[in-house]
Amino acid sequence: MDKVTKELKPSTHKSIIREKVWIDTKIVNTTYKHLINKVTYCAFRSDLDPSVVPEGFAKDNASKMSTGVCFAGLLNQIKNAENNRVYFKLEVAKPKKSYPASGVVLTPKERSGWLSLAKKYRLLPPYIDENTIEDIPEEKQRSTDSGGIERSTAIASGEFIIDLEGLSPTMLYIYLSTIRNIREDPGFPRAVSYLVNEIGMNFFAAYVFSSFVTLNSIGHHILDTFRPYGMCKEVYQQDSNTYVSEALDLKAIEASVSTPIGKAIGLQRIVNSDPLKYDSMGIAKAGYGFNCSNTINKISKVSYSASFQELFDKDIIAAIMSKNDEEAEKYITRFGSKKNRIKYKEASK
Repeated sequence: MDKVTKELKPSTHKSIIREKVWIDTKIVNTTYKHLINKVTYCAFRSDLDPSVVPEGFAKDNASKMSTGVCFAGLLNQIKNAENNRVYFKLEVAKPKKSYPASGVVLTPKERSGWLSLAKKYRLLPPYIDENTIEDIPEEKQRSTDSGGIERSTAIASGEFIIDLEGLSPTMLYIYLSTIRNIREDPGFPRAVSYLVNEIGMNFFAAYVFSSFVTLNSIGHHILDTFRPYGMCKEVYQQDSNTYVSEALDLKAIEASVSTPIGKAIGLQRIVNSDPLKYDSMGIAKAGYGFNCSNTINKISKVSYSASFQELFDKDIIAAIMSKNDEEAEKYITRFGSKKNRIKYKEASK
């Protein structure tokens, strides 16, 4: 159940006193950076159970495989051959110290926890096995980059199959991006998982809020939200010869980040509806590229942006989980009627 801010005194016409929610900014962190992109995939036709990857599939289908930094050619593969499945191999990368990255690597528990959480909130289909990604023995670990530039080492990998029947291009992109968050932006699933599981924040609110705090790039994100330019100072680290973003405390994060409720609503509705409701073009008729963030942005016209503390208000949560904008605006209006009376008391960290 979503956490609702604890009210310390009964509400009156004068004021509403609430306990301030604190978070660990070592986990919800502004120093995270986008890591190294790599995907291996192919589209194919099959009637087999998508929860099972046939043994030796990649080797047997080597001629169909594409390896690169993104899924740019995937929709053409699907369209041209009338395929109904996508195979995707993820390699978890441990960046080398000299490469300008945060160096964050999720633990096996964090990886499976993220996939499990994503399944619960429908950012992944139910047949995905959350324990698919397994560690690679140290003696078999190798460079995970292309072009002969060794910037990272593959320390774990997993193979996935996505069933395309009845799926929209947007939902396919959500599924694929949710998995590759583990490699490319590991700080993001770490932050979302913490906010939801440890703090009790609404998942969709946590997803948008964490996008603003942890992501320094939106190249492969499903939303067009990331850490605003200039939000953090870039600090030079001599040992790695790189610049890293300054770590901000909660007060500074609160001063810099307002969460657009409309984006949280859009994400919530698209994953909880018929896949074709908001993206009516079937997967086999799609063109060259994906249009995920634009599709999500168009779902709701709610314009209110909430502060971090406001994300725990029951009316804000109800607006995020609403089925239509008329319902959402009702809750936003109700929150607005009490907003100026809400006072937050500092809580122990």
